[in-house]
Amino acid sequence: MLALAVASGHASGFFGAYIYPKVPGSHAVQLFYMISGFLIALILSGKYADTPQGNWIFYSNRAVKIYLPYLAILVVTVVIWLTAYAATGNAGPLQIFISEGRTMSLGAWSFAVITNLFLLGMEWGSMLIVRGGDLLLSFRAIEEPPNAIQFTVIIPAWTLSLELAFYLIAPFILRRHVLLIAALALASYTFRFQAYAHGYRSIATEYRFFPFELSLFLYGALSYRLYVLLKGRDMFRPALSLSITIACALTAISLPKYFSQHQHQMYALVGLLLPALFDFSTRHRWDKWLGDLSYPLYLVHWPICGFGLAILSEGSRGALPAYIAVLVSIGLSVIINHFLVYPVDRWRQSRARSSIGVDSDGQRRQDASIPV
Repeated sequence: MLALAVASGHASGFFGAYIYPKVPGSHAVQLFYMISGFLIALILSGKYADTPQGNWIFYSNRAVKIYLPYLAILVVTVVIWLTAYAATGNAGPLQIFISEGRTMSLGAWSFAVITNLFLLGMEWGSMLIVRGGDLLLSFRAIEEPPNAIQFTVIIPAWTLSLELAFYLIAPFILRRHVLLIAALALASYTFRFQAYAHGYRSIATEYRFFPFELSLFLYGALSYRLYVLLKGRDMFRPALSLSITIACALTAISLPKYFSQHQHQMYALVGLLLPALFDFSTRHRWDKWLGDLSYPLYLVHWPICGFGLAILSEGSRGALPAYIAVLVSIGLSVIINHFLVYPVDRWRQSRARSSIGVDSDGQRRQDASIPV
């Protein structure tokens, strides 16, 4: 539902028509951060040994999970736009490199190439303004275009840079005492609002600055600790998780005005409900299948919308092509998972199993077989 909200929101912007569901992009992204914190805490607790080798397998498995679909979509996008440029002169997101490449400084070129290929630092495109081909730091770069976002081919991918930063530190934090995790989350949250109080609030710092967003990742990890506690006391029943999941789905569909205006209260509530939502997901394979669509859908909808906008005349834009773009993106997400993600996931899971530690009684750790 979150990925669909992002895709429909972007499609609405591309084609100039409101389509449902459309929620603030920052809300969906920050809920993604919380879910990521929950799931990474889960797999670190059971799938990867707390050893240098276990950490290496964790890092390399996450890199494959993130980079393989991204690079595949990036390569196809670049090839199609280069072909379109040769045929029509329209290079889409590559046009900036063709029209202004000669005036771009070495720093601008380095930023563009490194971030598009490796993702790391891509979110800084929203905090760098472009002046005379050079890059200058500004936390309000989005409000002061042109900015370095224009160098990004698949713009929603900037969130992956924050994901990768969290993965880097996760093995050294999420296995520690719950009070340490809570203290770090509180410090990050306090840092955010102290910075806001001193004038550093902008579109970029709302959800693109990792020191601020760390609190949401860690809150998700704390939610996982709550899940372990409740599961250990046998608190979950199918009817309970089903009821909570239905209530959350209906709330997300209706998106009450209160939650759209008080996003952090919404995040707090979702964190408390994540254990029940996860319990529901583990009971239904179809729910996991739907969840698997979120990552490729999150990436592929952007180039699909760009291609659609390029082939349509201005008078033919509207809700219908926006819905078609989202549906095509969902269909491509199914194909990407079937032919690329799932075959590689089987290899990833075999590597993870080789890293699983054993308890004193020789049994495998709890949740070791959950594929994430």
